[in-house]
Amino acid sequence: MEKSKLGISIGLLGALVYFMGLLNTTALIIIAGYILLFEQNGWLKKCAVKAVAIFVVFSLIPICFGFVTDIFDFINNLIRGFGGFANLMWPFNIQQLVNIGSVFVRKVLLFALGFLALSEGTLSIKPIDKFVDRHM
Repeated sequence: MEKSKLGISIGLLGALVYFMGLLNTTALIIIAGYILLFEQNGWLKKCAVKAVAIFVVFSLIPICFGFVTDIFDFINNLIRGFGGFANLMWPFNIQQLVNIGSVFVRKVLLFALGFLALSEGTLSIKPIDKFVDRHM
């Protein structure tokens, strides 16, 4: 079993980076940065980039829906400013459902990948894997 420079196994350090995505954003960035700067193992570096990519992608989804909500609010206020009435909004409160869903999917993916990393395995997520392979 290959060891990292910290003296723990590569699999344990890979699992740690995924689990930190669940627990603390700052810790995720610190551990991923350490791995990218000081560790030599290619699989471990891919784990670090993949954990950060999953965290960022699933954090951006609610932000994008928030932009659309801001556009709806702008249009509503613009129409009200001219004396009209408008109440544009997401139907069925889709924005909140998407926010909850993206957090849930992010946590499930990071949790599953953390346990798979203990045995130096991974879960294939095509778009994220293509992104990681393209930029590493």
